Amino acid sequence: MRTAFHRSDAGPDTDSPETPETAPTYRILVRDLILPWRIGVRRHEIDRRQRVRINLDLIVLEQTDPAADNYSDVVCYERIIERIRQMAEAGHVKLAETVAHNIASMCLTEPNAMEVTVRVEKLEAIHDAASVGVEITRNRADSAQEMPRRQLRITEKT
Repeated sequence: MRTAFHRSDAGPDTDSPETPETAPTYRILVRDLILPWRIGVRRHEIDRRQRVRINLDLIVLEQTDPAADNYSDVVCYERIIERIRQMAEAGHVKLAETVAHNIASMCLTEPNAMEVTVRVEKLEAIHDAASVGVEITRNRADSAQEMPRRQLRITEKT
């Protein structure tokens, strides 16, 4: 995973113009957000909501003047959480992978968002496991261009 480096990592040539790859970044963290969600392919998962835990790590470009203490210059984690809540209320989803993809895509629409890692865990899916789920990482380049999809072919041996 390639991440941007900070000014302190730039070495002696700090007068060169910053690009998104060299600009300072910071992380917005959402930890252990638990929401009721209709998710899964089993009948009992379709008919009722189950607890889903969301974790995300969003890398964003640092605001021009971090010392300015200006709320309008930063990505609002409260807005991100509210949009995730809206997704949970929107209806049934079959796959945790779909939920993770949708959350990642939404996060990357935020101004200055560069990369996001999203973990989606179903807390009630498997009796013997605390959780099961997926984790994906996406970056702005992924969302800016359509990534070619690979088709998996599963064949049964007879």
